Amino acid sequence: MPLIYNQYEHTYRVALWALTEPLSYFEEKVQLSQTEKKTYQQISNEGRKKEWLAVRLLLWETLGFWPSIVYAESGKPILQNHSRHLSISHAKTMVGILLCTNPYAGIDIEPTKRNIEKVAKRFLSEQELADIETAKLPNSQILYWCAKEAIFKAVNENNISFSKQIIVNEVMPKGEAMATFHSSGKTRHFALKHIELNDHLIVWTT
Repeated sequence: MPLIYNQYEHTYRVALWALTEPLSYFEEKVQLSQTEKKTYQQISNEGRKKEWLAVRLLLWETLGFWPSIVYAESGKPILQNHSRHLSISHAKTMVGILLCTNPYAGIDIEPTKRNIEKVAKRFLSEQELADIETAKLPNSQILYWCAKEAIFKAVNENNISFSKQIIVNEVMPKGEAMATFHSSGKTRHFALKHIELNDHLIVWTT
């Protein structure tokens, strides 16, 4: 079944879809408004089309009605016909959504096989590099990257330094993590969840 993960908690809901179907499967199932149809027709890449439609089918599967999504100038998705805050992530073979009561909602998905060794020092602080070396958790660099991407989406600010402003303070093996975001002299604390599924790491804010 393509809906491979569907977790509902008091403050959030996360759902993941494995993209195993052809594009035609989604085109036959997803109902779009006239405005959405025009937007969809402007997407030329087949993989991007599939992701775009899969997100909407995933929301229908979890909510029971077709979503109405608009995008802020920053690109942040806004769910018009539901009170919860929406975040979206997709890799080539998986899409995911986070519905959260917290306005700082962010989710990120990355393949565990992605090689980010060459850019690690650009998004990790010296302390984080040391923590990773000490903890020796599997796929730790990808996990830290996902956590920072999720927070980046959540705060919705421009020109963020991943290595200086988003700091992963602690990663717990049982699917939890703590991080902080520093901006304009203020610090915001984030609790995160993380799982590994189908050779992907998924991290989201709670």
